[in-house]
Amino acid sequence: MRRRLVAQPSAARASEEQVRLARELRRLREELTRLLDGATSCSGCARGHSLPHGRWSGGQCCGGHTEEIFTDHELAALRLSGTTPARLAPPRSDHAGCAFRGPLGCSLDVADRPNLCVRYVCRELETELAERGTLADVKKTARALGRAFDEFVRATDDATA
Repeated sequence: MRRRLVAQPSAARASEEQVRLARELRRLREELTRLLDGATSCSGCARGHSLPHGRWSGGQCCGGHTEEIFTDHELAALRLSGTTPARLAPPRSDHAGCAFRGPLGCSLDVADRPNLCVRYVCRELETELAERGTLADVKKTARALGRAFDEFVRATDDATA
């Protein structure tokens, strides 16, 4: 993963638009995470599921293949927004599902996670957010994050075409 991150264009080789969008993606990931703060449904959704997802509480959504989640576009956006290879540190223990998911959750700071990981809202979490009265704000920010990522992909693809 670290080699793939370094292989992405640096800010010096990217357009101003790509860098701006990458920074906006980081800001939106952090904003969305603040909106999700205190959610409890994420701590138990994987209980009772087969390994590797159910090894620890929560995180069934983190059971994807790391290589499929960290696409080249995701890695490009992360690199342009300041993620370094050293920041892609797996847990110091066994992992389940994604290489960055350990017994205490994700080992990555929110700013260094792919947008897909941050904006995923399962049904359980959606119900909890509706009960808290924050679902509309979360959905609005998640949509903005998705749109910004789509813009980043287009800007990146246009630059290489």
